[in-house]
Amino acid sequence: MLTIAVPAKTSDNIPWLRGYDYGGIGAVVNYMFIMAYDWHHAGSEPGPVAPITEIAQVPSRKIIIGVPLYGYDWIIPYQPGTVASAISNQNAIERAMRYQAPIQYSAEYQSPFFRYSDQQGRTHEVWFEDVRSMSRKMQIVREYRLQAIGAWQLTLGFTPGPWLLRKFFTIRKV
Repeated sequence: MLTIAVPAKTSDNIPWLRGYDYGGIGAVVNYMFIMAYDWHHAGSEPGPVAPITEIAQVPSRKIIIGVPLYGYDWIIPYQPGTVASAISNQNAIERAMRYQAPIQYSAEYQSPFFRYSDQQGRTHEVWFEDVRSMSRKMQIVREYRLQAIGAWQLTLGFTPGPWLLRKFFTIRKV
């Protein structure tokens, strides 16, 4: 059995992503774990960590889609070379409450985000995952009959995760 983990191919303009031919790889592997997260990351401009607007050209029975259990907090306006802070989904919600920042939801990216100003007056933009965005990702696994779903960054946790998994899937010990 051959399984490969590949990054989310967000653009052919990024040199190190050009070598990932999803169709070619999918033809020879048993399973392909697509790390469908970090489309926007600590060293990038603000944006969704795991948008669901891309589907690879790989047979669905071979795809294991990776989802993040974290988000990022960027200082904006974004300055190239600056680094965002990783944040757990629960801490993102708590931060929005602490700063009384309304959580918005991007219909395009199916991802929650909010902006707030810290004690130094700097504006932040936070993108993370919540029950709605994770539910949508799990629905996609079912809609496209993908092989499975995998999660990244278990140490940051996602409290509603077990309930969502039970809602969408039959869990069995292997």
